[in-house]
Amino acid sequence: MTKPISQKNYKTIALAVICALASTSTFAQGLPTTGTIESPIGPLEVKNGYPTEKTVAKLYEALDFQRATQAYIWALPYIAMAEWQREQRDAFGASDFDYVNYLDFKDKLGILTANATTPYAMAFPNLEKTGPLVFEIPAGAMAGGIMDFWERPLTDTGAIGPDRGQGGKFLILGPGQPDMKPEGYFVFRSPTNTVWSGIRGLDADKAKATALLDKLRIYPYAQRDNPPETKHLRPEGRKWSGEQPRPRLLAESGPSHQ
Repeated sequence: MTKPISQKNYKTIALAVICALASTSTFAQGLPTTGTIESPIGPLEVKNGYPTEKTVAKLYEALDFQRATQAYIWALPYIAMAEWQREQRDAFGASDFDYVNYLDFKDKLGILTANATTPYAMAFPNLEKTGPLVFEIPAGAMAGGIMDFWERPLTDTGAIGPDRGQGGKFLILGPGQPDMKPEGYFVFRSPTNTVWSGIRGLDADKAKATALLDKLRIYPYAQRDNPPETKHLRPEGRKWSGEQPRPRLLAESGPSHQ
């Protein structure tokens, strides 16, 4: 339903329409005070210098559509990470302490940018639920990183990380968690509660690359003396998608003024 429009809002909208369309004074002089103005969103009816209720409704609809589109584009990185996290949890049963290994072409069908040959391992733990987390990276031919949920890098890991491929323990702190710098850890802080750990095996021998991925571990810093098992799961033919969910309204019809 169209919300009631006050006289003040009528004037505001009318001024906005005229300012948007009247890029020159010459053009402005050609605008009718009563009649139809052609615009990128279709014809706009005005009467005695004011937009009609139909025009006001159309303008609000166009504004809502534009703002929704801008918000969706702005949030694409976060939405993509959240969707992939949901898929790993719901489709594969991965917990905060599990990696999902994507080893062959079928495993990677839900990934937008994966290549067909390199084996991957990825995890999406929530630091708010787990507390500070340790990511244990084994020594060997592998490279990856840890990012926040806006896809901003916190650190590289493996061959291009501070461990330089020699293996190491990365301690990731979440928002509001106490500062600490224990000896023997590479310490980084994430501005988001949920983080992403992704790494690829680089050994030309796929069996060796996969075996190395299986040595990746995640566990709470508080349980560092007796860390729980890190499971490594596989898609195993289950259908999934790590891309941003497509807005149903936009996908099916788009704005009604088009």
